[in-house]
Amino acid sequence: MRSRALAAGAFALLIGAFVVDALTPQTLVVAILLDVPIVLAALTQSRRLTFALVVAALAADVAAAFLDAAHDGYRWEPVGVGDRVLSMLSIVLVGYLSTEVQERAERVGRLAAQEARARREAALAGAADRVRASLSPELVTRAIVREAPRLLDADAAFWYPAGDGDVVFVADPGGDVELLDARPPPEIVSLTHRVGEDRSVSVVRSLDPVGRLVLDHLRARSALAVPLIDRDRVLGAIVATYAATEPDDSVVSAARAFASVAVNALAQARLFATLAERNEALNERQDVIRDLVYALSHDLRTPLAALSMTLRQAADGAYGALPDAYAGVLRESLISVDDLARLAETLLLVARFESGERRTEREPVDLAALAHEIASEMRALADARAIALRAHTGDVAMTRGSRGELKRAIANLVANALQHTPRGGSVDVTVSASREVVEVVVTDDGYGVDARARATLFQRFSSGARAGGTGLGLYIVRRIAEETAGTVAYEPREPRGSVFRLTLPKAGA
Repeated sequence: MRSRALAAGAFALLIGAFVVDALTPQTLVVAILLDVPIVLAALTQSRRLTFALVVAALAADVAAAFLDAAHDGYRWEPVGVGDRVLSMLSIVLVGYLSTEVQERAERVGRLAAQEARARREAALAGAADRVRASLSPELVTRAIVREAPRLLDADAAFWYPAGDGDVVFVADPGGDVELLDARPPPEIVSLTHRVGEDRSVSVVRSLDPVGRLVLDHLRARSALAVPLIDRDRVLGAIVATYAATEPDDSVVSAARAFASVAVNALAQARLFATLAERNEALNERQDVIRDLVYALSHDLRTPLAALSMTLRQAADGAYGALPDAYAGVLRESLISVDDLARLAETLLLVARFESGERRTEREPVDLAALAHEIASEMRALADARAIALRAHTGDVAMTRGSRGELKRAIANLVANALQHTPRGGSVDVTVSASREVVEVVVTDDGYGVDARARATLFQRFSSGARAGGTGLGLYIVRRIAEETAGTVAYEPREPRGSVFRLTLPKAGA
């Protein structure tokens, strides 16, 4: 609408300038006024309109010249002719410059859009890592609400559960999450049901009565309702509020991607929480469940590997160019497939531990070289989080065990330290050897472990904050240490941080 108004105004100015020019004597050329509509057309960023105005301005200039000459009996004044030529050159020059400005503006706009898209994708990846950092449904929900305002450029975000639940969380862009001790009002419940039935992200405006009631309750100008749906089950909705603006298409797209990440994390946390609650009742059926997990994890590896390879080939253009929207979906699918493959491998390893079927091949392993290798592989992750990762080793620290399993154990300890160390912190991996044992000590200056969780830190599905991920990482470290006739222990570091100590028998001791 604005572009049409500018175009109409430009042509009206062109006609007015032509009339004024035609009514003035030859020696008083005001054709320079024909440049004004061309400059005005540049605001529309339409090269076609600019070209049309240049042609029309040149025609108007020529027509005005003939009308002035006819008025003087077709007697051409040299000064007037020269001014006419100069005015035509100025029209062409202004048209050319306007076109160049439009092209540069479009180029800058495209670069800005690409940069904004890259920033949003990076923010989504970081939010996904933080949301998946726990297996407690409450902590996952808090993380989802905490990330929503930053990712969706909102002033605040609310979590409303499905049904008649009254557990409502609210967060601001600063990351503070608060539990509201109040049941959602009827208009919020109605909104949650509506977006759940529509299965789509919805922008709430004050145009309809329900939207007006919702916004009055939230004290916002507009809002974005994001349903979280796991298959056919509505888990709840995130409502992001905006005090002075409205969410644009890029924010809506980011909300859809974030909803997928949030649903996966929340569904996984609820699944593991349910399993943990039923652990005691399932003791009698432990063998059946273990065999089922073993079979499923084992059989999933091959199709997941094939699916991952196919998705990577498609993302690399093996099947032709992809639209930007589909390429984004493909990247998200590939991340989910990789997460599922890692989970299958972890569950398979745990099932093997529990079944007693493992027969680990023992070989001489240099833990000093292994620590340097792990530090080198994880340095990119540490740099991305602005954490200093250092390895301190002596000459040789030999033990006997499975190199692959020992690498997994040390890598789990380092990954946990990086996950729970704030930006600007440090993680140190120290390897030393005595006459009988070798030690790998992973030290960080992060958040530490709550005293109440230390007793169960190395158990399956531990509630300790250091467990992270699937809740099995430190359990696997303990089992690998035990299989290698060693131990792993935790101790708090003063004034802050943690120390994990992996002790193994020295080769030949």
